Amino acid sequence: MTKKVLFCITGSIASIKAPFIIRELRAQGFSVTCVLTEAAKKFITPFSVALLSDNDCYDEEDFWSKNNLHITLAQSHDILLIAPATANTIAKCAMGIADNLMLNCFLAFEGKKVVVPAMHTEMINNKVVQENIKRCRQNNCLILGPTYGELLSDDQGYGRMVEPLEIAICLRKLQFNGMDLSKKNILITAGGTTEKIDPVRILSNQSSGKMGVALARLAYINGANVTLISTKKSDDIGYQKMIQVNNSEELLSAIKESMSTTDTLIMAAAVSDYLPVYNDKKLKRDDNSQIPVKKNQDILKDITQTYDIDTVVGFCLQDDIQDSELPLKKSAKKGCDYMIANDSSNIGSDNRTYKIYDQKECIAEFDNVSIDEAAYRILSKTIH
Repeated sequence: MTKKVLFCITGSIASIKAPFIIRELRAQGFSVTCVLTEAAKKFITPFSVALLSDNDCYDEEDFWSKNNLHITLAQSHDILLIAPATANTIAKCAMGIADNLMLNCFLAFEGKKVVVPAMHTEMINNKVVQENIKRCRQNNCLILGPTYGELLSDDQGYGRMVEPLEIAICLRKLQFNGMDLSKKNILITAGGTTEKIDPVRILSNQSSGKMGVALARLAYINGANVTLISTKKSDDIGYQKMIQVNNSEELLSAIKESMSTTDTLIMAAAVSDYLPVYNDKKLKRDDNSQIPVKKNQDILKDITQTYDIDTVVGFCLQDDIQDSELPLKKSAKKGCDYMIANDSSNIGSDNRTYKIYDQKECIAEFDNVSIDEAAYRILSKTIH
C-alpha cells in the first residue's frame, strides 16, 4: 500500500529545493500532498508543487474556506514532513502554537513526524533553538540534520538542509523504526580500508560500506546518537557525525578518539589483514613482481582489550555460511558480544544472507533479505 506524505513547506530559501524533494519522494513510491505557509509562497508557488506532486496543494486560503481541513489532512496521511523547517516554525512546533494550517496539521497529526531544519550557523547553534529542537524530539519528532555546507552570503557552515535524496531515503526507512535506541551512543565503522603500496598503487578490498551506512541510518532513525567512521566520503549522509578515513591506521585512531562517548561499537568495516611494505617510489613493471607484506594489527581485538564497551558487534566474511566454528572462534578472540557471519557471495549485492551469533551459538539467521531489513534485524538482536 502506498504511503502518504503530508509535505509542509515553510518560508526559507531552502524551500526552492521542494520540487526536488517531491521528485525524490515519489521516486521512493510515496504519494505526496503539499501544504505551504504564506512565507513559503514567497519562494515557491502552490501551482508548481501541485503539478509536481500530482495532488492538491493547500495554503491559508484553503484553511479558512474548508471545514476541518487540518483534521482531514492529519488523519489521511502516514508521515508528516516539514522541510525546510525554519527557527520560527520549530519554535511554534515546540510550544504547541497553531496559528496557520501547517501548524494545526502538525498538532493534529498522530503519526511519524520528520522535521528538517535549515538556517544559518549562528541561528541553529542558538541555545533557544537547540532547546526547541530537543523539545520537538521529545514529542515524537525525528530531527533530520542540519548538515555542513554552503549557506547564504557565501558562507560555509552548519545549518544547511539535508539533501532531497537523503530526506526521501530516510522516510522510506521509517518502516524500520520499532526500536528505542534513544539512550545509546553507537559507533559504526563502514567500508574497506586502503593501504598504500607505493605513491600510486594501493591494496584494498571490495567492501561497499552499504551495511555500515544502513546500520547508521536505522540507528539514528530509532533515536541513537550515532558516529559513522567510513572509508567513503559518499557515506556522509548529512544527519549524524561522520568521520572519513582511508587506511587501517586512520581507522584505529578515529575509533580511539570516539571511545569516550561510545557505549556500543559495531565494526562493519573490512580492515586489510595485511599491510604492504611501502615503497616511496613508484614500482616499475620490470621490478620484482612480488610485493612484500606484513600482518596487520587486529583493530577490534586491540580496542576491546583497551576499552570497556557495553556492547561490541563484529563481522566476519565466510565462504561457507553454515560453518559455525569460525564466527564463534573469532568472537571469542576479538572480545565480541555478537558476531555477524556474512556470506561472501553478498559482496556488492543489495540483498544479504547473515547469521547472528552470541558468545555461545547462532541466535538468528536470515537469507536473501534487503540491506535495510538485515540492518534492522541485526540492531534489534544485538542492541538492548
